[in-house]
Parts: sequence; C-alpha cells; structure tokens
Amino acid sequence: MPSKTLENGSGDNKVGALCNALREAIIFGRYRPREHLVEEELAERFGATRHTIRSAFVELDSMGLVERRPNKGVIVRDFAIGELEELYEMRAILQREAASRVQMPAEPAFIARLRQLNAAYLAASEAGDKEDASRINTEFHALIHSASGNRFLVEAIDQFWLRTSPIHWFALGDSNHLRNSHEDHNRMIDALEKGDREVFVETVTRHMYPALEAYRRVNRL
Repeated sequence: MPSKTLENGSGDNKVGALCNALREAIIFGRYRPREHLVEEELAERFGATRHTIRSAFVELDSMGLVERRPNKGVIVRDFAIGELEELYEMRAILQREAASRVQMPAEPAFIARLRQLNAAYLAASEAGDKEDASRINTEFHALIHSASGNRFLVEAIDQFWLRTSPIHWFALGDSNHLRNSHEDHNRMIDALEKGDREVFVETVTRHMYPALEAYRRVNRL
C-alpha cells in the first residue's frame, strides 16, 4: 500500500482519517483476513502516533473489521463458518424487511438513478476496476435501503454490511459473478418499476449469497 501522511488536524480528526484509510484498505482487500496490522509499519506509512493508531484500532474493532488479541496484536477479522451464517442470516432478515417497505411502483427519478448506477457498475466491472465497482455497488444498495423509510433499519443494515464487506471482495474478481450481479440489479429495478414486490424481495435476499459462497471456496469453509 502506498504511503500516505495524515493531514494536520486535531487528534480526533487524525484518528478518523486513519480509521477511514484502514477501513478502506480492509474492505478493498489490501489487508487480508488474519493479516496482522503492525503499529510500527502504520506509524511509518501514515506518520501517525501510537496513540492515534491504537485509537483507530478500537474504532475498527467496534465495526467488527479487526480483532485485538492480548499479546498477539491486531489482525484483520476472519470468520468461522458459524459466524458467517449468523451474519448473513441477520443481513437477510434486515434487507428483506427493508425491501418489503420500499414504495412500489417506484418513482421514475428513483428508477433512473438506479439504472445509472447499475450502468456505471457494469462499466467499472468490465474495466477491471474492482474498487470502483465495489463503491458503486454499495451506493446502489444503500439507495434501495434508504427507501425503506426507517433510518434505524438502515443503520442496522449498514452495520452488518460493513462487517461483511471484506467478504464481498472475494466475488469481485469473478467475471461471471459480476455479470450475474448486474443482471440481479436489473431484475430488482424492473420489479420496482412494475411494482412486483415478490420478485423484488426474493432477488434482494438471494443476491447476497454468491459473495459468501466465493469466500467459502477461497477459504475452504
């Protein structure tokens, strides 16, 4: 990962900036599950103090992205199969509920924005830009979640989305997965436009699992 010095600012701002940088690095697979995050290396790379680094670790731990192990340091979070199943069960419950609350048929402007995002997602995928594809995919789904009309439901979805975000990364290198993901997005949009609640909810729920299966294959779970 290239070096990046934190901008001048207050202690809280520096912690936030480092936390964001490390969160992005974990989400985008620059740090892999079970990889150690070494304070000395991060201090040199980011020009950060040990206090800033340790405070960022606390934040990342609270997000479920790292584990702080006594006498073993900090590692990027890995998941046992039971944990994965429970995390995805929670995501399915929350995202199914959000999908059941979205207005149907959806407003034309909402449909147009989703189609725009899905076109950009396809372009990024075909260009091999995994990070851009990941960002656009997150924006696409966040827009749908926000249409549930319950900000606390959206916050809960965001928490579980973030905790499983490193798992999404394993599927982004698979061209078949990306094509299928794009087609699922189109199916969601068409269902929203037509007011087909059953197809929409089913597609939203089923759409989560290919990334989990890719993670299982890579890690032989």
